Amino acid sequence: MTRFAQAPDVGVIDDGIRVFAAALPDGPVVVLADIAAAVWRAAPGRDLHALAVRLIEDGICTEDDAHSDAVLFTHALIDVKLLHEEEF
Repeated sequence: MTRFAQAPDVGVIDDGIRVFAAALPDGPVVVLADIAAAVWRAAPGRDLHALAVRLIEDGICTEDDAHSDAVLFTHALIDVKLLHEEEF
């Protein structure tokens, strides 16, 4: 099984509303807000199912949308080298 983790060499500033993150040293800075910020904060240490459950519990997504939203946003964060998956 895999779970999500912050990728190595990522710089982050979280002001409580938005998250500013960059894969260092080459960036770019990515600004995450709303569901993207919620996924960023909730993903580390969780697998896809646990992340979807957390998004539902936090009122971020409906049960119908949680899995697809978790997939969409985690893949986007992986694509910009902010998250990665690790075996556990």
